[in-house]
Amino acid sequence: SGRQLWSFPWKTQYELNIADAVVRGNEVFASAGYEHGAALFRIKGETPEPVWENKNLRNHINSSILIGGYIYGVDGNINSLGEGNLKCLDFATGKEAWSYKGLGGGGLMAADGKIIMLGDRGELAVAEASPKGFSPISRAQVLGTTKCWTVPTLANGLIYCRNAQGDLVCLAVSGK
Repeated sequence: SGRQLWSFPWKTQYELNIADAVVRGNEVFASAGYEHGAALFRIKGETPEPVWENKNLRNHINSSILIGGYIYGVDGNINSLGEGNLKCLDFATGKEAWSYKGLGGGGLMAADGKIIMLGDRGELAVAEASPKGFSPISRAQVLGTTKCWTVPTLANGLIYCRNAQGDLVCLAVSGK
């Protein structure tokens, strides 16, 4: 019917909520940059109940991803200085499992139990998704160092990456 079932106020600085929510069953994860933070809500009927809220993950531009009970995302305000850390939080508690500073900001996706991240300076890294840490199994500079905030796209054994100038690269990763 399109009838609103519930809502929860998520007021942020500048009224910006850019990252998409992550939903698992009756749980909704929300995160916003500009020092706002993240929260997990459990929906019971028409009532969202906060499970936890903290500033351990502040998605500025791109959304987080959920793999095996852990949420992975870029924390912090992303700017030309390359700020932003890739982080892993326990989805159920919001507790930080690890933080990785090696790629700055950027966008990430998941495939086959791996995190594929394009850092904001054009470096692509692939690592097993693990709450024990981020240890790239593959890493390459694929674009110039102009802002790379777009999530990489994987399709048919190819990874597509682009930067803010509109440069696009296509990488074959199928192993064929």
